[in-house]
Amino acid sequence: MISEIHRKLLSMKNEKYLEFNAKIIKNTRYELIGVRLPELRNYSKQLLKQDWQNSFKDYYYEEVLLHGFCIAGYRCDWDTKKKMIDEYIKLIDNWGICDSFVASLKDIKKNRSDYYPVIKKYLKTKSEFIQRYALVVLLDYYVDKEYLNDLFHIIKTQKYIGYYSKMAGAWLLSYLFMFYFDETLKYVKENKIDDFIYKKGIQKSLDSYRLDKKQKSILKALNHA
Repeated sequence: MISEIHRKLLSMKNEKYLEFNAKIIKNTRYELIGVRLPELRNYSKQLLKQDWQNSFKDYYYEEVLLHGFCIAGYRCDWDTKKKMIDEYIKLIDNWGICDSFVASLKDIKKNRSDYYPVIKKYLKTKSEFIQRYALVVLLDYYVDKEYLNDLFHIIKTQKYIGYYSKMAGAWLLSYLFMFYFDETLKYVKENKIDDFIYKKGIQKSLDSYRLDKKQKSILKALNHA
């Protein structure tokens, strides 16, 4: 019997968006419907007014996204939220769910110190997408002076599992260049970094509007050194 959530999601199906999403969301075990993110976020706000916690079967890609948005938007104490997150991230098997979920977890901003040891634990897992989750959390919420040296150390020593974990590591390096260019430049010159992370991180930095022509010129020379 079709659930109310499934019925609602199927009613929001957009064929053109499904075609687009199918091209960029690959290697996932979840079936795609084709529902745009703003619609899913709006629907999650409706569900949060109800008893939603046992409503998900996590069959569709959009359903897993919706589940994550409900967790992110749920008002509860931080310890409860952490437990919910810990269970949810086991469902992540692609970059789309990972990155959209992390972007919604605004509670992390108020609990950074407490959550940091948890993130470091996730970095040590053998799961490609739990690692990616941890790295995307770092680049979304921890790129500042307080954590800068730790982030440099993570970039250098992280044992990356899989392509999407490595891409998140490169993305993190690019953020460090964007916001702490001089310090990051000095660090990569003085330390040996995984070649993939190094090259992709510089490539992503060169694509950013945050760096000026002089900074990009320095990175181009660095990339060909």
